[in-house]
Amino acid sequence: MEELLLIMQEVAQPYQTAIEQLDSIPGIDTLSALTVISKISATPQNHFSSSAKLCSWAGLSPRNDESAGKVKSRKILHGNPCIKSILCQVAWASVRVRKSSFAMWFWSHQGKLGRKKAIIAVARKILTLTYKLLKSGEFYDSTIALKAYSSPPLNNSLV
Repeated sequence: MEELLLIMQEVAQPYQTAIEQLDSIPGIDTLSALTVISKISATPQNHFSSSAKLCSWAGLSPRNDESAGKVKSRKILHGNPCIKSILCQVAWASVRVRKSSFAMWFWSHQGKLGRKKAIIAVARKILTLTYKLLKSGEFYDSTIALKAYSSPPLNNSLV
């Protein structure tokens, strides 16, 4: 097993910065970063024009089948089952990290959405963040993400 890990690290050497970028996201370790990069490449902007198209390819976008006001289906698209399963596992790991923006979003929405729908939404958020980090070359900064949750709510009263 150790020999296999050494071979994987050798093969992944050209993608080391991309692996470190993804490893900075809570819930993603080196093995899951390698899996995600092997599926979407280290430069997803060359293959997908936007993160929404990447999420649709991965099967993390909800359908919107509606005709004459009647909702027919709201299930997620089929997409790539390998990337979808690894991102769902990463999403479960990321919501268990205390004081992360993913955990705060999940625990505030899982009551009304349900756990599985909320996890799919977190997986989509992680894939969108992955696309943006790999495109810009930046690393994940948790303090910026947490500012949205720690700021006081706006006062919209007309007094």
